[in-house]
Amino acid sequence: MNTPRTLLLVWFVASSLFASLARADEASYAKILKERDAVLSQIVAQRESLFAIGTTDGEALQAARLALWSFRRDTATTKEGKIAHQESIVGLYEKNLADLKARARTGVVGSDAVLLATDSLLQAQQTLEELRTDRKTG
Repeated sequence: MNTPRTLLLVWFVASSLFASLARADEASYAKILKERDAVLSQIVAQRESLFAIGTTDGEALQAARLALWSFRRDTATTKEGKIAHQESIVGLYEKNLADLKARARTGVVGSDAVLLATDSLLQAQQTLEELRTDRKTG
């Protein structure tokens, strides 16, 4: 009558193996997230330096910041963290829209650029409100 003990032992070994594999996968995933955050942060820092000396444009810097903040929002472990990063994204789009409106008044950019920037801002605001609503209901 060793069958129940054998089954119990097999179950214990299998569950220990699966738990150990899950921890290894979590550690690998966490390492990837940490490395990607570091790379995106370096890209932002590099573009800020280049922008400061005039060798890159504001759009490249904006794209780098957007990539970093979107990544951080998507990987944040708390709803408050997701909201904070989305607020940064909304601020970025607000500044971009204000800049484009000023340029449109001088005729440097067309109304289509302002419309596209408005849409991007509204989309970011929509995501922010969805995160806030999710926080209240979830």
